[in-house]
Amino acid sequence: MGIICGLIYGNVIEYLVHRYLYHGLGKAENSAFGFHLREHHIIARKNGFYDTKASALEQFGAPLLAMMHFPTMWISSGFFFGVVIYGILFSIVHTILHHHPKFSQKYFWWHWNHHMKNQNQSWNVVFPLTDWLTGTLEKRSRNR
Repeated sequence: MGIICGLIYGNVIEYLVHRYLYHGLGKAENSAFGFHLREHHIIARKNGFYDTKASALEQFGAPLLAMMHFPTMWISSGFFFGVVIYGILFSIVHTILHHHPKFSQKYFWWHWNHHMKNQNQSWNVVFPLTDWLTGTLEKRSRNR
């Protein structure tokens, strides 16, 4: 049960970081999170979703965020491992998606839509649970 709770919590954290740090604070000119909009989104849009450049902040940020939750290990090791698993999943899935645009458009359509249609919705990458719960999941388009 702890692992499931950790995975759900990881999903919420992914949503909050993407929406409020990368797209919120990232709009400021000197923001450390600005790379996301000024580099990743521009490159992906220009190249039909394809982006092979891995941001150090994204690649190390997810595992670092998971490790910041290490104290929860003493309360629930399952919860902690769920958070760690989600952080690892994010790093792997996000990289794979931006190397395989057609696969992404078909099977991870919410993230593809976020980049190619409306960057103000569909904040989750791994699984759109929090987007669905908050009403920010953009509807799947018919043309896959």
